[in-house]
Amino acid sequence: MTVTAVTTELLTPATTAITAPRFSIGSVHSAAVELLDDSGASGFGYAYTFDERSAEAVRALIDALGSEYEGSEAEELRAVRSRLLSTRLNFLGVRGLARLAASALDMAAWDLLCRMHETNLPGLVGGERYGQPVYSASGLWSSLTPSECASVAATVAKDHDTPHAKMWLGSRDLGLEYERVAAVRDALGPDAALIVDAAQAYDWRTAARLAQRLEGLDILWFEDPVEYEDNDGLCAFAAESPIPVGTGEHVYGIDHLKQLLDLGVTEYLVLDLERIGGITDFLAAAALAEAYRVHLGTHVYTHTSVQLLATARTGLWCEYSPLWDSHFGRPDIAAGEISYDRAAPGIGLVHMRGVR
Repeated sequence: MTVTAVTTELLTPATTAITAPRFSIGSVHSAAVELLDDSGASGFGYAYTFDERSAEAVRALIDALGSEYEGSEAEELRAVRSRLLSTRLNFLGVRGLARLAASALDMAAWDLLCRMHETNLPGLVGGERYGQPVYSASGLWSSLTPSECASVAATVAKDHDTPHAKMWLGSRDLGLEYERVAAVRDALGPDAALIVDAAQAYDWRTAARLAQRLEGLDILWFEDPVEYEDNDGLCAFAAESPIPVGTGEHVYGIDHLKQLLDLGVTEYLVLDLERIGGITDFLAAAALAEAYRVHLGTHVYTHTSVQLLATARTGLWCEYSPLWDSHFGRPDIAAGEISYDRAAPGIGLVHMRGVR
């Protein structure tokens, strides 16, 4: 089964209204890739950005890098990826848009391999479990008032069929932030998992003071309290915070991940599939998470993440964002747990626009 063609497209933008202190997002643009082999089988992958020009740039990079897969066999996906990393990405840089493009290609290669064997990722590499706890990452943006937070939390819990949620922080008014988080905690109830995400908005001292205020609200983890390259600040925050640290969304590749884990302050890893390096590096990251004894969760990419977490010994929390449901369908979520279709081949990306 030889890969004969690599095709790309831009998916229809998903509209949203994400507001945080460091950014505002009105739409999500995704660059998609399909690998076709001589049997007629295909594999699908994608990378997302927050503006059309960036998505076009990623698409162009996928076109440039995709030639490495042409003429290869599906089973050779690791060798092709290693060649990309050691030659093309070594020059372009292992972080940034080139990494996103390589990750999308890697996803498509694994999807093709799964379909060839008529199975999914747990079927190929082995599974630890079937269902995963899932939290909603939608709606509870940093611009909401406490009363709005309570209303949105209740609505999201009902609509997404999970009581567990992530909310975003960022105001310098720490008293207001306490009221906002307390309102969500009251709306969700004492048994729901609640995660707070500062999206890198604070210096470590401010973030630590806020974490100390929130101590009695039973927060599962405090995500990205400081800028993602500020390792000293992250360590200082962890030393002062009564809430566990969650981070990893901005980690690019295994070397970068090991640098983070060597700090010894992260209890919850929240990895982004396109930044970590696609499925190949996610599987390696899962092994590192096991070795370092940390919980492994995911950032977006829900349809594929549920399968990947099922293969990981320390896999735990799956993040649900509805932004890609129009392309790939609504994930199977019920009573706070997400599962995958064990009878369906592939990595969970069934294109809804008739391409596949």
